Amino acid sequence: MANKKNRTLIFGTGAGGVNFYRNSRGSLDVIGFVDNNREKQGQALFGKVIYAPARLSELVFDQIIIASDYYQEIYPQLVNELAISADKVSVFFHHQTKPGLFQRLRWRLEQFGYVLLCRRPGWVSDLLYTHMFAANSDVKRFALQWLDEAEANKVHVFRKAQAGSVQGPHDVGREVPATAITVPEVALYRFADGQVRSISRTVILPAGRLINERVTTAIIDSADYSTGHLVFHGDAFALARVGTAPEYLERGVLVSGGTETNYYHWVLEIISQLQFVRELPGEYDAYPLLISEHSQSIPAIKAMLDAMGITRPLVLLKSVASYCVGDLLMISAPNNGIFNYKGSAHCQPNYNFSRPESIGFLREKGLSLAAEIDRTALPKRVFLGRKGFLRPYNQAEILARLEPLGFECVYMEEQDIHHQVAIMANADIIVGPTGAAWTNIIFASPGARALCWMAEEIGALSCYSNLADIVGVDMNYIRYQANTVASRELYYKGYSIDAEAVVRWLTIGEVDSRPGHSR
Repeated sequence: MANKKNRTLIFGTGAGGVNFYRNSRGSLDVIGFVDNNREKQGQALFGKVIYAPARLSELVFDQIIIASDYYQEIYPQLVNELAISADKVSVFFHHQTKPGLFQRLRWRLEQFGYVLLCRRPGWVSDLLYTHMFAANSDVKRFALQWLDEAEANKVHVFRKAQAGSVQGPHDVGREVPATAITVPEVALYRFADGQVRSISRTVILPAGRLINERVTTAIIDSADYSTGHLVFHGDAFALARVGTAPEYLERGVLVSGGTETNYYHWVLEIISQLQFVRELPGEYDAYPLLISEHSQSIPAIKAMLDAMGITRPLVLLKSVASYCVGDLLMISAPNNGIFNYKGSAHCQPNYNFSRPESIGFLREKGLSLAAEIDRTALPKRVFLGRKGFLRPYNQAEILARLEPLGFECVYMEEQDIHHQVAIMANADIIVGPTGAAWTNIIFASPGARALCWMAEEIGALSCYSNLADIVGVDMNYIRYQANTVASRELYYKGYSIDAEAVVRWLTIGEVDSRPGHSR
């Protein structure tokens, strides 16, 4: 007799929940979905009911799998607030199963259908859209326009486009030349009756038009900007969820990004917009800032926002809500990078870019937070520790080799932002795995040395190497094999790093820095 499948609830109905369901429905008995978004509760996804969390006590199930980027908030909600047994709750990347042939074929056909109906106007795309989405579906098709091409909506230019470069990662023992790019302009756009969300750089406009920001230095076909209400995009059209009637706001300046849980994207792409809020033309003085409510619940982000000295009122946007803004202002991101990828996550250096002026602005504001910190007790050799279950590796082994060499393990999430900045600014050598903690390298001192390990499969991901180059830090990389090219899987996949390679980098660097040696 075949093994009985676990009765499973999937918490999350966004991209994470949809992808997990598609890949795992053959091995699990999915009896429904759960979501905190009241607009979705009571509706159906893949023929399964979407339940409110409060209804879990009425349901019979074996497990709940959290398939959402908000797992760090959802887990305590289930276990602490709703008293669900912890052994029944887990996170999606603990349950990865290889989909069967039929599932893979069905998924590929579905994606191919999306590509065709979003590629260009015509009867083929119209027919596919009608077939794939019923008239009463909350997913609608819109004519797509990129933000940088919305000239009719551009009302001000803060900085013109300029020649620049991006520094890709230097693997140990290998010098990599910088990649020349055109750093895009920073401009202000104005829209009437634009529908927005806190975790999206998409604006839905009347008459079936949708505006989306892109990374202009990257190849269009490599980037997947689907987040918030954006479901899929092609060359001519985009699919987006419209839901119920959005909440109306009279006016405001949208300060947003593709996520509200990742420290790197908060600092580099969202907070950096505030430099130009300070330079808005006087006619917009009365416009409040529209920003995610998470900005007030993440202490490090709130402290950095306060350091900006912005006096405008804040309108805090809920993650699960949509808003129609009668008079909407939007500043193009001064620094940007592809958040998700279509297909392989093998990066090129130009998939990310940072404006040196912007990094200087962020550095100045961050260092001001650490001005009163006594640095005499802070470590000179810092090991960036990692907690939790993302990308687990042989950290204890590496740390055991480095502690005798004077390294101190620091968990940045346990430090307030003042000490995070001070620790980085004080360090001579910084070592650790790739991750958001490296965002703080913008506060490191010129001449400091850094070593990061990163998956070979991710290619020339330049977000941290470029920051290091801008502030004058000598940063090197050691690679490991993750045995996957999927961007989402690279985000959580465990690995092992060669401890000898780490110690060897440190030892060689110390020899090379002695008088009479050159690197």
